[in-house]
Amino acid sequence: MLKLTYKGRTFTNGRALAGAMTRDFNQEMERRIRNAASATGVRVRKTHKGFEIEGEANSMTRFNNRLGR
Repeated sequence: MLKLTYKGRTFTNGRALAGAMTRDFNQEMERRIRNAASATGVRVRKTHKGFEIEGEANSMTRFNNRLGR
């Protein structure tokens, strides 16, 4: 049996490991989006379609530049 450790948890099932990695990736991306939005003055809403971002043109440009880093 193969055992893998990811962030302190031991996984023997590949599907459970993939789920944990996907969840961590999604949380990190949401954190980056919200941090970039708060620093640039745009508004972010999480909807069933994804994230909706609204603001002025110059703020959106700053948001895009900050998120690209």
